[in-house]
Amino acid sequence: MRTIFTILFCFASSTFIGQIIWDFNDPINVADNSFGNNCPRLVIDNFGNPVVLIGKPNEGLYIVTSEGGVFNTPHLIPTEGNVFMNNTQGPNLTTHNNSIGLSYKIDGQGSTGARYIQSNDNGLTWNEPINIAPNATLDHLMPISAFDSDGNPFIAVKVGEVPNVQEGVLRSIDGGESFLLVEHANSGVGNGIACECCPSSTIFGNGRYYSIYRRNQDNIRDFWLVSSEDGINWDQHLDLDPSDWQLNGCPSSGAKTNWLPDGRLASVFMTGGSGSPQIYLNLSNPVNNDPGSTTMLTENQFDNPNQNQPHIACGATHTVVVWEQIDDGFEIKLSIALNNDLPSGLIDMSISPSETLEGSNRHPEVAIIDDKIHLIWQNSTDGTIKYLRGSILNTSSITTPSTYRGLVQIVDALGREVTHTTNQVLFYIYDDGSVEKKFVVE
Repeated sequence: MRTIFTILFCFASSTFIGQIIWDFNDPINVADNSFGNNCPRLVIDNFGNPVVLIGKPNEGLYIVTSEGGVFNTPHLIPTEGNVFMNNTQGPNLTTHNNSIGLSYKIDGQGSTGARYIQSNDNGLTWNEPINIAPNATLDHLMPISAFDSDGNPFIAVKVGEVPNVQEGVLRSIDGGESFLLVEHANSGVGNGIACECCPSSTIFGNGRYYSIYRRNQDNIRDFWLVSSEDGINWDQHLDLDPSDWQLNGCPSSGAKTNWLPDGRLASVFMTGGSGSPQIYLNLSNPVNNDPGSTTMLTENQFDNPNQNQPHIACGATHTVVVWEQIDDGFEIKLSIALNNDLPSGLIDMSISPSETLEGSNRHPEVAIIDDKIHLIWQNSTDGTIKYLRGSILNTSSITTPSTYRGLVQIVDALGREVTHTTNQVLFYIYDDGSVEKKFVVE
């Protein structure tokens, strides 16, 4: 004789961690492996469709557009020369309305290798590449682009030669047809220089240009936010990283940032200041010149985790953070929380979207549009870029069970549809919008 106990968990929306219901059980390939899997980049076009950048060394960069949930055949972007790309560094993709901007480096050209190319029809056709920074650093050149509110791109790039590398920013005032001279954005940040091979993170908001870069002052490598109203005078400098990581070499890892609906800036980065490489979240309010608070996301979830390459997306109600983590190989980790529950809702809460896949799963990027989540990452086993799409479950739907309702779907903790099973946490979704979280013990 056996006894089956059903444990029903009912949640108030303030304490429930947002759940993702994936649209398909297993990740799909953006394209076959003939197009490579280097430097995966993700943006969302103005129709809400994912656009993915993939690269193949010695062959080039490909843009993969989509419509109706189906990826189209990749198209080669008409870059000139051999584009520099590896697993941690490479081209950068950004979008504004119908425009997609791509910044990259020509391998082996030193200070003349920085390029920018733009499409004004969502990636279908491309303008001629532009040489953007003839005086950039000879070595680790990583141009990182973003658009301002008028559709003009601006680009962060390292300027100078080691040991005198500066954080340079140059901008366009004609929609990306040309660029003004490089301005030194870190000139007011103490005596430190820019960490020579850590990519920056650029973003526009509140009528100001922003760049987050890793500073190197006597081998203390921490992240600073600098901003300018006119792109010339960089008069705001906020220290976002109190870890004071002492490291005698460049960690080759940058920050990612996104605006929250309430005007705060949410930024994620890796630092080893605690003793091992871990992911941190900073919530700042640059309008008030407030550096905010910085919190480790996985204080107790793992024993000395080795984490890197974080990415963040902020939607109208939820924020998602993804990163790569060494856990019997490289795996993708994802944490999601209500915006009103940051940062506590992200701490020690994560799932592994790549757990069904073999090989190394690395370099994730994530985007949110209209409560729809889009996730990509690199897989080493078959040499492809993996993609998942899902819906963020409205936490207000977690209610007391109703007598008159029909069961629509059962999903596991990863958002995959399953049948009724025992000894694991399952989510029962009903046609009245309510959700039950159950653990059935057999």
